[in-house]
Amino acid sequence: MSNTRVEWETEDETHRQGSARKGPSPVPGPFDGLTGVDRAISIQRQLTQAVDKWWQQGEMPPIGLVRDGLLALEAGHRLAEAELTLLLRSTLYYGKGMRTALHHLNNPERAASVMRDMLLHPVHPLPPAQIVELARKDDESGGWLAALTGLLREEVVQPLEPRRTLAQANLDYLRKVRSAGDKLPEWTALGSQRTLAGQATAANRSTQRKAKVKRGGSLPAPLRRRLATFFGLLALALLVLSFAFFWLDLQQSFDSTDEMVTIPSGVYRIPDPTRANTDRLVDLQSFSIDRTEVTNAAYRLCFEADACTRPARTTSVTQLDYFLNPALDNFPMINVTHVQAALFCRWAGERLPLEEEWETAASSAWSLQRAFRYPWGDNFDSARVNGAATAIGDTMPVGTYSPGGDSPSKAADMAGNVAEWTATAGNPSQQPAVAYVVKGGSFQDDKAALATNSRVAVDDKDSFPWLGFRCAVTNPREEQQ
Repeated sequence: MSNTRVEWETEDETHRQGSARKGPSPVPGPFDGLTGVDRAISIQRQLTQAVDKWWQQGEMPPIGLVRDGLLALEAGHRLAEAELTLLLRSTLYYGKGMRTALHHLNNPERAASVMRDMLLHPVHPLPPAQIVELARKDDESGGWLAALTGLLREEVVQPLEPRRTLAQANLDYLRKVRSAGDKLPEWTALGSQRTLAGQATAANRSTQRKAKVKRGGSLPAPLRRRLATFFGLLALALLVLSFAFFWLDLQQSFDSTDEMVTIPSGVYRIPDPTRANTDRLVDLQSFSIDRTEVTNAAYRLCFEADACTRPARTTSVTQLDYFLNPALDNFPMINVTHVQAALFCRWAGERLPLEEEWETAASSAWSLQRAFRYPWGDNFDSARVNGAATAIGDTMPVGTYSPGGDSPSKAADMAGNVAEWTATAGNPSQQPAVAYVVKGGSFQDDKAALATNSRVAVDDKDSFPWLGFRCAVTNPREEQQ
């Protein structure tokens, strides 16, 4: 990782300037003498606080603090490994100073872990092209690139989405770069070795478990009877507890004036859209999502504040003045593109939900450790949803079918009324994304399209009278134990 001047203005230009010089880069003036030491100590304290804030809220430090931290390092001041790790994470986020941060972290495995997290970020994943460009410029990238490949391979075999899909897309991109003849450091061999070692370890564990079972032999009859009685009582207790939690789910009241429902952090089981009658596991940080679809009235407030743009059409299928009529304030907003929907959510201090977040809010019953085929259960019921079977042929006020059509999380209209934009790209390997996943089905769809695992990819520039959206927000991280 040579030529480690802080690449802040433009990385390539500064790198060329640094290469042309003979001898080390000059020490920045602000860190000379006792005043410079005091300033470095102040920066270190700010970075320590920034580490705590990142762990608690997932918030990146200000770009100015990142720049000052790198300058302090270049001037010879030291930082703790947690602060160095945050600097690398931040430089990848901002796209500046990455080589300097890598040089001072000097831990290939930790660097690879940070890069893996940034590449698999569910909302704003790091483009793999940025990692490839960094590898081309870093003379010592072989170590962290090999470790990164191994970590991505491990993610691919895990059943957690969206990490698995993103990891596979990144590996495919790296293979494509290598197959095109790009001179990158060797990484495939080490990545394969890590994967094979992991598989061998898993195979050994399996063999050991089978051997233990085989050595166990049969138990005496009295002991078997006691164990059967114990496990029978335990199963009965668990069954009673399960029904109690289920009853709490059903009885949990929700104030209709509340704007969002909250999903706690955890691993959730939701339907797999690619395989029938199969579930998948998703690992999610706590988030909140709008209880209903964004309404005409809400979008008009954004439009009147000059933060949102006018929809492509102001009509619905049956209403000529759909968007502008105050009598339709409580109807879902339609005829907006993906960009327009995202702009509204940003204006509201939120964002569009990921497909996995949307589907969890629509289908997951956490106390039962399972997901429903429809928000209200596994059996289709046309009385709980504005779909094709209802024959209304247009939107209805949000929450019309609440609470009967609500999901276990108490979100309304997760099936029918209007389909909804998500933040998930229709094709993860396509950068930049030009199509996004749409969920939920609409008033014109049959029961198959209204299922919680149904999905379609829609071009981000398209808008339709059957397509709307709702917003979500990531909640602060729980306190670390």
